Amino acid sequence: MRERVYRAGVIPFYVHEDGKIEMNFMIPSDTRYGGSDPQFCKGKVENSETHEDAAIREAIEELGLRENNVSWFSYLGQFLGYTHIYICEVTDREAFDEPHYETEETMWLTLEEFENSGRELHRPVIREAHLEFEEIKREEDIGIYEDETYEYEKLSYL
Repeated sequence: MRERVYRAGVIPFYVHEDGKIEMNFMIPSDTRYGGSDPQFCKGKVENSETHEDAAIREAIEELGLRENNVSWFSYLGQFLGYTHIYICEVTDREAFDEPHYETEETMWLTLEEFENSGRELHRPVIREAHLEFEEIKREEDIGIYEDETYEYEKLSYL
């Protein structure tokens, strides 16, 4: 019997002044890990990590996410078997470090752009994430979403 492999990932969102919403994706440097299409960052949950810790670590490694660039962070759900996905909003789309060697390239895409060029397996997850992000932003605008999102906290491995 195969051992369950739990994975976790993050989809960072950015909202432009004109309201345009983009998400940050990566293309792996080794196409054996998801092909050559844009995909959300994700990776294996290590033994001592929570799903949340693993998701954040993967975003730091694969996208160059900086903790001080995250305004909020929220759990989306479990997808693709045992992959736990989170979403977050960043305040500056340029304030990212260089990604880890496993990343060939990072890019910002709208939902429509991802639907046209992103990894097919990830498209339903991205649609769900986009809907959830829009809902959070609507509820944030009227001040009723504070219970479900939380401030990004510095993690012990940073």
